[in-house]
Amino acid sequence: MSPMATGAVGSTSGPPPGVARGAAAEAAPPFRLPGEHFTAGILFLTAGAVGLVLVAPELARGLHLSPRVVAVTHLFTLGWITTSIMGALYQFLPVAVGPSIRSVRLAHVSFWLYVPGLAGFVGGMASGWSVAMIAGALLFCSGLVLFLANLGLTLAAANRHDVTWWALACAAVFLGVTVILGLALTGNLYWGYLGADRLTALGAHIHVALAGWVLLVMIGVAQRLLPMFLLSHGVGSRLARLAIVLVASGAGILAGLHHGPPLVSVWLPAVLLAGGLIAFLAQARAFYTHRHRPKVDAGMKLAGSGLLLLVGGLLLAPFVFLGPPSPRIVTAYGAALVLGMSLFVAGHYYKIVPFLVWYHRFGPLAGMQKVPGVSDLYSRRWADVALVLLLAGALGMVLAVLAGSGPAAVSAALVFLAGAGTEAIQMGLLSRRAP
Repeated sequence: MSPMATGAVGSTSGPPPGVARGAAAEAAPPFRLPGEHFTAGILFLTAGAVGLVLVAPELARGLHLSPRVVAVTHLFTLGWITTSIMGALYQFLPVAVGPSIRSVRLAHVSFWLYVPGLAGFVGGMASGWSVAMIAGALLFCSGLVLFLANLGLTLAAANRHDVTWWALACAAVFLGVTVILGLALTGNLYWGYLGADRLTALGAHIHVALAGWVLLVMIGVAQRLLPMFLLSHGVGSRLARLAIVLVASGAGILAGLHHGPPLVSVWLPAVLLAGGLIAFLAQARAFYTHRHRPKVDAGMKLAGSGLLLLVGGLLLAPFVFLGPPSPRIVTAYGAALVLGMSLFVAGHYYKIVPFLVWYHRFGPLAGMQKVPGVSDLYSRRWADVALVLLLAGALGMVLAVLAGSGPAAVSAALVFLAGAGTEAIQMGLLSRRAP
């Protein structure tokens, strides 16, 4: 993802400050590749928000293992978050690690396997149609395998192995582990071979996915993007390196030893993953507090709000792992993590998508005629509205689940849906902007 900055309306001085030039700019993929991923991501976010309204009463009762709740969870984790990560990495890799994605054609193939397969998997799970669920799982997992092969070849060709490279490399490994665990759980729904170990495998799958895959990507990408968007300089990467080591160690132990004794299957991974999250949050806080940009825009406020929800999940974690947890606390814990990561991604859409549209449609005209600035391609007032609605809905959902209130959970979900719809409409209008 090339750097992005705000320009003024009528600027004729060329690209916004910080936009990649030279080899990195030439290595950027065609607009269609990240564009199709972001379009699908927004559709998954909207579908997930609608699903959140439908399952809100079940969430308030702590029914986190309900098939409908699990289906909606996958709309957020695999649909919204993972699809967005894939699209962002295609644009981000040339700047972050050097080479562009190895094969654009393979990236398109993986997309068209992944998105329809995931839709079939979620639909099959929600409706109880096991054949559609398993077929969809095989299809979208095939897309993920192709994505991982493409990403692995790209990372292998990189000349510099910095914090971001290590975070992405470890994340790719754990995405592969997540796929294996997920396929085992999907098959178990049909054949039941895991028996009493199903919940143990499910817990490992969830935490490897959220920490080993999503959180590691967040750590690696934030190390580049937060300083850029906030104009934070001189913070360093010590905390980010510590976060990578702790999260990768915790996810690795959990993936390999989740059937072992509690000391190595629960307590050690929990301490390592919590420590890694704390280190990342401290690193992100340093970027926000050391910024040189006086005013934080809606996108970075939304990303910061997502990080605050992760703090909420961290505070709930001891009640989940210390003794028999209440189903509602477990559900609120999961909601805080998933919705927090969702807001972090949603905030970056307000930075990435406007830049892509500007770069491909207005960039070639810069210096020859008046062009708008990047931040002028969307309404900042409506971005603030989306921020308030998404944060209020997400926070309200966590609190409603803790209180066990179905009506409050439905209300919070409706507010979240309004926020997701506001952002989706803005992204749709923005994608149509042209000179």
